[in-house]
Amino acid sequence: MFGELPKLTILVVFLILTLLYAIRFILRKEIPFVSYINYLWIYFLIFSVAEIFSFKIAVWILAILCFWSLREYFSLIDIRLQDRWGIIGAYLSIPFMIYYIQIDWYGMFIVSIPVYAFLMIPFLIAIGGKESKGIIFSTGAIDFGMFLFVYCLGHIGYLALYSRWMAIMLITNVVICDIITYFIQKKTIPVLKSIMLKYFISSPFTVLMTVLLSNWTTIPTGHSISLGLMIPVLIIIGNHTINYIKFDLGIDEKNMCPGRGAVIDNMKSIFYSAPVVFHYIRYFLK
Repeated sequence: MFGELPKLTILVVFLILTLLYAIRFILRKEIPFVSYINYLWIYFLIFSVAEIFSFKIAVWILAILCFWSLREYFSLIDIRLQDRWGIIGAYLSIPFMIYYIQIDWYGMFIVSIPVYAFLMIPFLIAIGGKESKGIIFSTGAIDFGMFLFVYCLGHIGYLALYSRWMAIMLITNVVICDIITYFIQKKTIPVLKSIMLKYFISSPFTVLMTVLLSNWTTIPTGHSISLGLMIPVLIIIGNHTINYIKFDLGIDEKNMCPGRGAVIDNMKSIFYSAPVVFHYIRYFLK
C-alpha cells in the first residue's frame, strides 16, 4: 500500500485542482489565484498522466506549455516579417528537445538548444530576407525566448523523468515562495529589505518541505536542506529578473491575461530554479 501512496497523492492533488475548476465553472465564482492555479493544474496533469499512462505521453503536455509560453513572448516583442523563419525554427526546437527528454538522451538534450538551435536561428533569419540591419536584435530576442521558455522550462520534464516527486518538490517550493512573495509585495518595502524578507520567511518552509518529501524524492537529508536553502534564492533572482523583462515588454500588471503577459508572469519562478535544481540533483545524486 505504501508503494501506491505516492501515486495516489499525485492523483488526489490533481483531482482537487480539477474540482476547483468545476466549482468555478458551475457556480461562476472567482477563485483566489485562479490564473496561478491554471499552471499548477497543468503540472499535475503532466505528473498524473505520467503515473497513470506513460511519461512518454505526459512530456508532450509540457511541449504544449513551452509552445504556449514562447508564443506569448513572440506576440510581445517587435519582430520583423523576415524573422519568420527564425521564429519557425524556435518553435521546431520544442519537439526535438522533448524527444531527447523522452528517450533520456541527456547529452543531446543539454546541447540541442544552446548549441545547435542557437547557431541555426541567425542562419534562418539571414535567409528570410535581404535586410541585414536588425539581425543582431532579432537573433538575440529569438534565442533568448527559446532559451527561457523552451530550454529552461524543459528541465522540469527531465527532472520528472528522474522522479515525479523531485519535480513535485520543486513545484511545491515554488508555490510556497510565490505565495509569500505575493503578500510581501502588497506592502511598500524597500527593494533590499523586501528581498531579505522573502528569503528569510520562505527558506524555513522550503527546507521543511524538501526534508518532509525526502522519503519520496529519495534525496538525502543533507542535500534536501541544501536545496531548501537554495530554491528561494533562485526564485527571487528569477522573479526580479523576469519583472524587468516584463516591464521592457510593456506588460501591464493590471491588464494581464493569457497572450498578454499572464503566462510569463505565472511561470517566472520556474525559469531559474528548474535548470539549477535539475543540474544540482544530476551532479550530486545521479
